Order: sequence, then structure tokens, then C-alpha cells
Amino acid sequence: MINVDDLGLSAAVNEAVLRLAQIGRIQATSFMSMGTIASDEVAELKKQNIDIGLHFDLTGFTALGSLKQILIKSYLHAWSKRIIQDAINRQLDAFEDKIGCEPIFIDGHQHIHQFPQIRSVMLKTLLQRYGNKIAVRSTKSPQHDIKAKLIYALGGYQLDNSLKQANITHNHAFAGIYNFNADIKTLQTKWKQWFASASEQGLLIMCHPAVPSKSWNDEIKNARECEWQWLQSEAFIQYWQQYHCQAMNWYDIRQKNICHIQ
Repeated sequence: MINVDDLGLSAAVNEAVLRLAQIGRIQATSFMSMGTIASDEVAELKKQNIDIGLHFDLTGFTALGSLKQILIKSYLHAWSKRIIQDAINRQLDAFEDKIGCEPIFIDGHQHIHQFPQIRSVMLKTLLQRYGNKIAVRSTKSPQHDIKAKLIYALGGYQLDNSLKQANITHNHAFAGIYNFNADIKTLQTKWKQWFASASEQGLLIMCHPAVPSKSWNDEIKNARECEWQWLQSEAFIQYWQQYHCQAMNWYDIRQKNICHIQ
């Protein structure tokens, strides 16, 4: 499953998601529900059978602090539970209003959904609101680099245990982690490694493409445009075929989880 993060961040990101969906390069996208999306964009994503989830955010549109501040506050258990709960419910309400349905899954902008205190309030809110119907992204990765290990160390193991206890669907493995400084050649090498690491139980690869545009900017804009170039390339399709990849969505993952439990 190839998932584009940050839908709703900018028109350039939204356009990349739509165009990649139309040419069959992605299966899911994570929507920052305090951002912007047009009704015709939502309709097109649904037409292309793209799974749309909530990209839970505290550092972007919600602006409750920097990543470092959010992390420190989480480890100190210094959050007011009401603030986290209100942020989740507000973003879920906005998601349902703009997308017209419940999210199929939830993950976190900068992986904040797995941080201490945040993850427990988030899971409790999801279970109260939807039962265990909403899938949740795990950050357990086959990648051996320091960044992948660090991300998982910041609450990933504890999140996975909670998801198993609550019988909440989650991905078996997670990839797409790098330092956002790669050129096309380096991206090719990384994607080759990610495809090669996939197992029969599936792999979720996150990405952050945006079409080239001078009308907006953020810290990883160059990486976004490089990813866009790579994902729509013929070389991408060649690797997909070389490693005998088959597209998965969250329904497929849920069915695999059920079979595994049985």
C-alpha cells in the first residue's frame, strides 16, 4: 500500500494525490482535515477507490507546538487530556464534514499519534466514537537505519501492543522513511530496497509528493517535488513489476489480520 501523507496541506499536494490516483500509483492518502480540499477532489479520490484516512496533526494547522515541544510534553505526561481529546474530535468532525464519511484509518503527522499520552487518548476516543472499525498506522519497519529505529522507539512498540489488545487493524510493516534529502537516483535505490523488503503480509510505504509550484513552500518542498517525479516515472513501474508487487488497501489488511487470528 502506497500512502500519500499530507493531503489538504496545499493545492500542489492535492494535485499530486489526484494525478497519482488516476494513474494507479497509490492506494491511500492521509488527510489533514484542518486543511483544504474541494468536493470534486474528494469525489475523484472516491471514484479511484483511494482509502482516505485522518492525518492527525498537532504541529501543523493545529499548531500546539513544535515537534520537539509536543514530544517533550508527551513524555512528561504534561498534556491536558481534554486538549488532546478536543483536537482529535475536532479533526474527526472536520474529516467527516469534508470527506463525507468516517476515516478508514488514522495516522499522525510526524508520527505524533504514537507518542505517550497522545496515543492512549487517541485510541480511547476512536473506540468510543467508532468501536474498533478505524485502522491505525503502525511504524514498525523493516528498515535498519537510525531514523526508522528512532521513530519506532518513540512509542511504536507500545502502540502496537495497544492495537493488538483492542483488536484494531494495523499494517504489518512500514517504510518510506528517509531524511528528505534524496535525488531521483537515491530515491530509486531506496524504493528498490523498500519493495524488496515487502512480505506476504504486506508493507505500507508512506510518501509526500507535490507537483512543482511556486505558489507555496514548506521545509521539504524540494523532496516533495522529487518524489512526485519519481512516483510518476516509468522506472517506478518497472520496479513494481520486478518485485511482483500487488496493490493492497486497508480492507485487504483487515482480512489478513482476521485470517492470522483464526
